[in-house]
Amino acid sequence: MSFELNNAQIRADMGRVDAELRRVLSLSRYSKPIRRVLDYLVQSPGKRLRPLLTVLSYRSVAGDADLPIAVIRLAAAIELIHMASLVHDDIIDAADTRHGHPSFHKQFSVEVAIPVGVLLYSISLKLLSDVGHLEVISRVSRAVDQLCGGELDQVLSRDQFDITVADYLLVLKKKTSALFSLSVWGGVLLAGAANEKGQDAFRFGTSLGLLFQVSDDMLDFTGRADQLLKGGNQDFILGEITLPLIVLLKRLSPADRGKALDIMATRNWDGLQWIGAQLADSGVLEECGILMRRYQVRCEAYLGTLVMTEYSAILAQVVAYISGRGG
Repeated sequence: MSFELNNAQIRADMGRVDAELRRVLSLSRYSKPIRRVLDYLVQSPGKRLRPLLTVLSYRSVAGDADLPIAVIRLAAAIELIHMASLVHDDIIDAADTRHGHPSFHKQFSVEVAIPVGVLLYSISLKLLSDVGHLEVISRVSRAVDQLCGGELDQVLSRDQFDITVADYLLVLKKKTSALFSLSVWGGVLLAGAANEKGQDAFRFGTSLGLLFQVSDDMLDFTGRADQLLKGGNQDFILGEITLPLIVLLKRLSPADRGKALDIMATRNWDGLQWIGAQLADSGVLEECGILMRRYQVRCEAYLGTLVMTEYSAILAQVVAYISGRGG
């Protein structure tokens, strides 16, 4: 399933977000070598999903009004935070590729990638100060705290396979949903919506982020190469347990559970085929699909509160696109 953005107004809005990203990453105060490596990030393919959510959420409330520069800067700042997290995540995960291209640290070295990630965070802070909204800065700070904490939780729990579904979903809320919920909430806030609508938007973003990450978990076992941002079975390689494996371990007999745990602990590639067969035969993927559907329904419930416009319709398309990735 693919997602194509055909709306002329939103394409123009996202063009302004891209232009702002190029502007802040090519400032003359940076040396030519720094601008060259930053340009690699801007040129890297990606759907700009989080800034798109900010723009769509703004327009779902404000309609065709001129898009304020504050919305553009918030959307760009969120994308910079996302970029920074990917640069560092790929180092942590030893990922060689992203979107079919060499990951940043493979292209330029770990020694370059680490400070570049920090630089991206600092540039985003400057953009947020230009937004000029104290509550936005506070929420972004909280989201970055959750994002980093979720990543750290996942790294520290590698090779620990007794995690519950509830605990795992809590990690996902921090690691993935934090930026999704921030993106949606920020757009609605800057559109001047009432606080209650902002909280509804925040919950929508949380559900959308969980939907996105659960679909990613399923893709790690079932996805085609062209669907994956990184190589398949990446979580297995790293000793990270994801939702399908958590559910599988609950369903297996004691003997088979012991076998699965041994395969996971030793990264036994031959055994991975056995785990894949168990996932297919035990109904695990169907159970994960039910959870995805639950988050999808929550997203659709929020969309039902919006006035139906071309912009809220695109939000619905985003939900459908994410739902279809793991199916």
